[in-house]
This record gives sequence, C-alpha cells and structure tokens, in this order.
Amino acid sequence: MLSFNRNQWEAYVGIGQKEAAQLFKDVLREADMSFEEKVLPPVYMYDSKHNSIELETDELVITLIYVSGDPLTRFFSGVVGSRKHFEGVTFLTMKYKDSELLAQVLTQFNHSCQTKPWQITKHPRFQFAFVLQAINRYKWSRVCN
Repeated sequence: MLSFNRNQWEAYVGIGQKEAAQLFKDVLREADMSFEEKVLPPVYMYDSKHNSIELETDELVITLIYVSGDPLTRFFSGVVGSRKHFEGVTFLTMKYKDSELLAQVLTQFNHSCQTKPWQITKHPRFQFAFVLQAINRYKWSRVCN
C-alpha cells in the first residue's frame, strides 16, 4: 500500500476483482479509451490462486489484484474451512500520466459501483481494520469529485 512512485495511486476496493475489472472496462469504453487486457500471475502475498488483471491504455495502467488475506490468514482459514465462505476484495494500482484523467476515471468508477468502493468491511480480514479503512476512504475522497 506504500508507493514511492510519484505517478502511482493505490487503494483497496471493497468488491471482487472480476466485478471491479468489468466496471473499469465499462468506464473506459464510455470514455472512448481503447485498452488492452492482460492476465498477470498471482501476487502470492495477497492470494496464491487468482491471477491479477491489468488494463492498459496509452495514459493509464490499471492493475487489479485479488486479495483474500495475508498468508497466515489464508493458512488458518484453509485449516478451519472458512475460506470458501467469503470472497476477496481488490487491491487497485493505477499508474497514470495525467492526474485529471485519473480523477475522471476513478470518479466514474465510483458512480458506477453499487457500493462505496472504499468500504472493505464485508471481508473478515478487514472488518476491524479501522485505520486501514480510514486511510482507504481518505485516498478515495481526495481523488473522486
């Protein structure tokens, strides 16, 4: 979640990766932006089974990483058998050239989303992460109009 790249924005999205990817595709199509979709290998720190999805335009690179929990949480939820009862959330990374375009795309995504994208309380891993939720909401509110 910590980024040293000046033109990179990162935050969690409280919906599943596939739903978030579909919403971003719809937003990019509405803005008449052509994009290329790529499937990247999983990021093992967040989830070892789900591939990452990347949507690349000329001015944006949107990477959607499936998050089911940290390795320790995944281990214990697998042992107890509770892993199958909840879906993951999405970690969103956006590399951009123009901050106005970033704000436009994220604002449109925010309006298209059924729930507030910064709310990550449905997932048990983040249910009591109050500081993380506050930081996540702050990041979204600074960009979305």
